[in-house]
Amino acid sequence: RPDGVEDRRIVSDGASAGGHAVDLPLEPNAMRGTWTVSIHTDPKQAAVASQMFLVEDFVPDRIEFDLSADKKEIAQGETANVTVDGRFLYGAPAAGLALEGELTLSTARDWDRFKGYSFGLADEQSAEPSVTPLAGLPVVGDDGKATFPVAVDQLPSTTKLVDAKVTVRMRETGGRAVERSLNIGIRPQGHMIGIRPDFENDEVPQGGTAKFSLIAVDPDGKREALKGALWSLVKVERNYQWYRSNNSWNYEPVTFTKSVANGQVDLAADGEATVSLPVDWGRYRLEVETADPEGPATSYEFDGGWYVSSTTTETPDGLEVALDKDTYAAGEVAKLKVSPHFAGELLVTIGADKLLKTVTASVPAGGGTVDIPIGDDWGAGAYVTATLFRPGDAQETRMPARAIGVKWLTVDPGSKKLAVTLTPPEKAMPRQQLSIPVAVAGVQPGSNAYVMVAAVDVGILNLTNYKAPDPENWFFGQRMLGLEIRDLYGRLIDGSLGTTGKLRTGGDGAALQAQGSPPTEKLVAFFSGPVQLDADGKARIDFDIPQFNGTVRVMTVAWTREAVGHAQADVIVRDPVVITAGLPRFLAPGDNAVMRLDVADTDGPAGDYALSIDTTGDLSTGDKPLPAKLTLAQGKRQTLTVPLVAKTAGNASITVKLAHADGTEVEQTLYVPVRPAQLPVTTRLVVDLKPNVGALRVDKELLAASLLDGASVSVGVSQAAAFDVPSLLMTLDRYPYGCAEQTTSRALPLLYVNELASGIGMASDPDLHGRIQDAIYKVLSYQASAGSFGLWGPGSGDLWLDAYVSDFLTRAREQKYDVPALAMNQALSNLQNSLGYDQDVQDRGSEIAYALYVLARNKKASIGDLRYYADTQLEAFTSPMAVAQLAASLALYGDAQRSEATFQTALRLAKGATEYDYYRSDYGSPLRDGAAILALAAESKLVPTIVPALIKLVARQRADARWTSTQDESWMLLAARALKEGNDSITLSVNGAPHAGGYSDRFSGSDIADSPLTIANTGKTPLQAVVTTVASPVETLPADGDGFTIERTYYRLDGTEANVTEVKQNERYVVVLKVYEQNSWPSRLLITDLLPAGFEIDNPGLVSSAQLSNFSWLAQTDAAHLEFRDDRFVAAFNPNDGDGDRNITLAYVVRAVTPGTYAHPAATVEDMYRPQYSARTASGMMEVKAP
Repeated sequence: RPDGVEDRRIVSDGASAGGHAVDLPLEPNAMRGTWTVSIHTDPKQAAVASQMFLVEDFVPDRIEFDLSADKKEIAQGETANVTVDGRFLYGAPAAGLALEGELTLSTARDWDRFKGYSFGLADEQSAEPSVTPLAGLPVVGDDGKATFPVAVDQLPSTTKLVDAKVTVRMRETGGRAVERSLNIGIRPQGHMIGIRPDFENDEVPQGGTAKFSLIAVDPDGKREALKGALWSLVKVERNYQWYRSNNSWNYEPVTFTKSVANGQVDLAADGEATVSLPVDWGRYRLEVETADPEGPATSYEFDGGWYVSSTTTETPDGLEVALDKDTYAAGEVAKLKVSPHFAGELLVTIGADKLLKTVTASVPAGGGTVDIPIGDDWGAGAYVTATLFRPGDAQETRMPARAIGVKWLTVDPGSKKLAVTLTPPEKAMPRQQLSIPVAVAGVQPGSNAYVMVAAVDVGILNLTNYKAPDPENWFFGQRMLGLEIRDLYGRLIDGSLGTTGKLRTGGDGAALQAQGSPPTEKLVAFFSGPVQLDADGKARIDFDIPQFNGTVRVMTVAWTREAVGHAQADVIVRDPVVITAGLPRFLAPGDNAVMRLDVADTDGPAGDYALSIDTTGDLSTGDKPLPAKLTLAQGKRQTLTVPLVAKTAGNASITVKLAHADGTEVEQTLYVPVRPAQLPVTTRLVVDLKPNVGALRVDKELLAASLLDGASVSVGVSQAAAFDVPSLLMTLDRYPYGCAEQTTSRALPLLYVNELASGIGMASDPDLHGRIQDAIYKVLSYQASAGSFGLWGPGSGDLWLDAYVSDFLTRAREQKYDVPALAMNQALSNLQNSLGYDQDVQDRGSEIAYALYVLARNKKASIGDLRYYADTQLEAFTSPMAVAQLAASLALYGDAQRSEATFQTALRLAKGATEYDYYRSDYGSPLRDGAAILALAAESKLVPTIVPALIKLVARQRADARWTSTQDESWMLLAARALKEGNDSITLSVNGAPHAGGYSDRFSGSDIADSPLTIANTGKTPLQAVVTTVASPVETLPADGDGFTIERTYYRLDGTEANVTEVKQNERYVVVLKVYEQNSWPSRLLITDLLPAGFEIDNPGLVSSAQLSNFSWLAQTDAAHLEFRDDRFVAAFNPNDGDGDRNITLAYVVRAVTPGTYAHPAATVEDMYRPQYSARTASGMMEVKAP
C-alpha cells in the first residue's frame, strides 16, 4: 500500500509459458495513493520486478489537448506564443471550446542549459509564487487550435532564476475542464554565477574535500569570463529557541554562520574554474560573488561529516568515446573510437550486472580505435567503460590524471523479438462487440505463443500519462549499470582518503505522474488474460463495448518461452451521430437544471433528425415543449439546451433518441440520482401495546414532515423496546461514513444477526456473509505495519480502538470468516506489546481491560495478570465496561467465583454512573457501558445472576437517551442476544392476520404510504412497539448548534470574499469552512458539506491548480481524513484534551458547472460519539448562470 504495508500475497503458477495474470480487487475505501506490486520468484529474495499504480477517485477525460510554445525561454517583456491543439476523444476537433488559465511565476535554481549547476543564494527566502490569470484567452477554432501570447512584464526581486508555468484548462461544453501545463524559462535580468558540486547528495565525508565547479553566465544564457570572483566557505550552525504559546510548546530556529575560508578565482568563458575545500563535521555554505555589491551572487549548502560512500568524493574527467554502429549481432566486432585530451593507457571493461570482458590499449594524444568482439552471452547488450590513465611526471610538474567514458552497446535480440500485429478496426460502434485480431510472427517451431490484450479508454490513460507495456525494451533495452569501478587515482590527485568514480548513466526510470481533470464518466477498461495463439500464430479477442463515445487504446503483449513482443493501436468508438451531455452528477428535489446536449454529426447523414427525450423517475423536462427535430450538417456540432426539473428523491434517467429518415438511429441514456438536499434525521417512537386491546397503525401520517423518497421505516414489537433489533440495524446501516470504529460497529453485531432473526420474526439476510467479509477487508485496510489500527487510515496510539477491531476480527474468525493469519497475529502482538509498557490502570483502565479481554478470547492472556487486576486493582478501573471485560476474561479461563464478583462490581459502577464523563476516550457512554456489560454477561459460559437487573438498567438508559452513537447501537444489538428467548409467548395480529412471536420489519417511505401497517396485541403480555424513521425533512432546517459553531464562506481564487447566490458557469471558488468548538474534551469530529448540484469539487489529487498550496492567503488545519466525493466534502478531526487551539479551518475548490437553480444545503459538524453536540449552517438557494 502507499504507506509501505503489505496488503496481500498471491501465488500464480505461470502455466501460460511463464505468463501470469492475477486480479487485484480493491475495497471502495482502499488507500488512495501509489500502490506497488512486487513480483518474486522466491519470496525470500529481492523482487525481480515491480510496478506502481495509482488509486484515486476519477472519471475519464472526454477531451485532450497539447500545449506548446514557440520559445523555450523569454526575457522580461518578451512574448512567447502558446498554441493549444485540442480534440474530442471521439475524433472530432475540439472546436468552439473555451479556455481559461493562469501564469505562475516562481523562483528556481536550476537552468536547463547548464545541467547540474545551481544559481542564486541558497538561503534566500523565496517569495510565494505569483499567480496571474490569463485574460482574454481565445475560443478554440474549427481546427481545434488556438494561439495566445504570454509575456512577463514584471519579475520578482530575487538572486535566483524565475520560471513561468503556463496552466491552461480547456472546458468541456458541460463546464468541466481538462488541465495541462507548460513551463517557459525566464532569462535573468543580470549576470549569474553557477555552482556545481562535484559530489553527490550534498554530502562530503568528515575530513574530506568538497570540490566545486564555477561558471559565469550572461543574461542571454551564454558563458562569459569573470575575473576576481570572491568565494568564501562558511559554517552554518542552527540552534532552536523554545517558547510556550496557547498552552503548548513551540520552537523557532536561530541560524548563525562562521567564516572558515575565503579566496578569489577567475572564471573562464570556455572552461570550469574549480574550488577544492577541506571540511570537517557540520553544515557548510559556499558563497561566490563579485566585488561589485550590485553584481551576481550564488551560494550552495552541503553537509560534512555524515556517513558518505567514498564513491562521491571525486569525479573523474570525461572521456569522449563512440561506437561505429547502433546495434550489433553476436560474433561481430565493434569498433570503439576514443578521443582523449591526453595520451595514456586505456582500460576497456565490458559488463552490465557482471564483468564480461576487459581490453587494454595504448592511446596517443590524437586518439585511436579499439576492437571489441561481441560475445554470445552478452544478452541485450553491455556497457563499454573506457578508462584512460596518465601517470604523473615530476619533471613536467604534472599530477596523474584519469578520464572515463561510458557507452551502451546494444546487441540485436534477433529471434528473441516477436513481430506483433494488431488489426482492430479504425472505427467501431458502441453497444457492439469489438473484435481484435492479433497476429504474431517469429514464433519458433514447437513453441506455444500467448498474448494478453487490454482495451482501455484513452481518457483514463491520459490522467496518469500511461505508457503501454514494452517487454522488448524491458528485456533487451539499456540496463542500469550494476558494476562499480574503484581506483586509487583520487589519492594521487588530491591526497584525500580515496575515491570511487561513479558512472552517472543507465536505463530510464519514469516516475508515476498524476495530473488530470476531475472524473465525469463511466469507466471503459477490458483485459483478456492469457490467450493462446493457434498454429498460425493468430488469435481473436472480443470485448463488448458499452454505451461510449471516445478512443479505446488496444494494447497487447505477446510471448513464448524464448521471445517477447508488443503492439498497440487506437480505435475510435462512436455513434454516427455523437451525443454528449453536460448535466449535474446529481440533483436535489426542487432543483431546476439546464442540460446541454451537443450533437455532432461525425458519420451520419446530414438533414433532419426526429428528436425525442424521455425521462424516468420523478424527473421532467419542464412545461415547455421540446423541439421535435434537429437539423444536422455533416462534420458540424449542434447544441440544444433541455430543462431538467427534479421533483422527488430517487434514481432518474434521461433517454435521448435521434432518428433519420434513412434509418439511422442513435440513442443515449443518462443517469441522474436525485438525493435530498438535507441529511436524514432519525426519529424513534415507542408505543405501549396493552394485552388484548393494544394496537398500532403506521401510515403516511408518520412521514408527513419528511420526504417519502429515500425514507426508511422500521417497526419492531417485543417485550423490551430498548432492544429493537430492526431499528438498531437500520440506523447503523444508514450511517454514511466508514472509519474503523464505525465499520466495526456496523459489522460486529451482524455476526449474530441471523441467530437473532428467528426469535424476533425477522427474515435472515442472504447477503450477510459477503457484507461481513467486506467489512473485515475494509478494517484491515486501516491496519498499520505494527498491527495497530487508525480511525481513518493506518495509524497507532489508540489502544482501545486496536482492541475493539481485534475483538471483531477474533469473533469473525470464530464464525469461520476469512481473517488473514498474518493480520490477526500482528493485531494480537500489538496488544501484547502495548500491555508490556502500558500499566496505568487509573487513566488507561478501559484500554488495558479491553486488550486483556481480546487476548483472553484468543487464549493469549495471563490468568495471573487477570487475577492480579481483579484482586488488587479493581477499584482503580473507572469504566463499568472495563470491569465487565475483566469479568468475562476470568470466565473464559473458568474462574467462576472471581468472574461473578467482578460482574457484580461492574453492575454497581454502571448504576452509580449518574454523570457523563466527557473526557473519556473509549468512544463510550453510560448506555454503551450498560449494553456491553449485558452482552458480555449473557455470552459468558458461567452466566451471572445479574442479567435481569442489567436488562432493566439498559432499558432505562435507552429511554433516557435522545441520541445514540454507533457504539451504543452496536453493543445494544449484541446485548439483544440476552433476550432472544423472551418473545416466544407473543401473539399478534398483523394487518388482520395472526402472527406468533416477536415482529420486526423494514419498509420504504413509499411502501408505508401505499400500504399502511396495523399491528394489534392479541396476547396476555404487555408489549412495546418501536417505530423508527430515517428520513430527510421537507422543511429546510435553520442554522443551529450545540457545542459547536460552523461557518461557511466562499472566496475567489485571489482571496476576496464572494457571494455565490448567483454565479457564472465555469467560475471557481475556494470554500472555507470554520468550526469553533465550545468544549475542550477529546472528541472525534465529522464535518460534512453537501454540494449544490451546480457545483463540482476540483479534486486536488488530480487537478494541480486546486491544491491549496497555490493560495498563499489561505491557512488551514490538517485533517485526520478527507474525502472529495461527487456530492459532498467530508473531513474528520480528532482534537485532544489540552490542544491549545480547538478551532478548525478547512478549504477546498469548487467549480460552477451546470446552469440552473439549486438547493444549497447546509454544512454540518458533529461529534460522532456525542451526537447531541452538532451544528449546521443555514441552507439556501443558488443559481448558476450560463456565461
